[in-house]
Amino acid sequence: MKRFMDEDFLLENETAQRLFHEHAEKMPILDFHSHIHPREIAENRSYRNLAEAWLADDHYKWRLMRADGVEERFITGGRTPGR
Repeated sequence: MKRFMDEDFLLENETAQRLFHEHAEKMPILDFHSHIHPREIAENRSYRNLAEAWLADDHYKWRLMRADGVEERFITGGRTPGR
């Protein structure tokens, strides 16, 4: 049985697999909309969870959370995500 998220995840045919593994896989990751610091991407930083990757140091998301009524302690107050 094939693993769900193997090295060919989302590569639906042989052409896609060949193009990715022979070319794209070697290229740097460029995410122009992310607020993750480029140094963290270059250093291949691992995040403890999705909340940390998605919310850490992103003042735009903090502003939306405040506008939606989320308490400050859950935004920048040092609370653990999910608690």
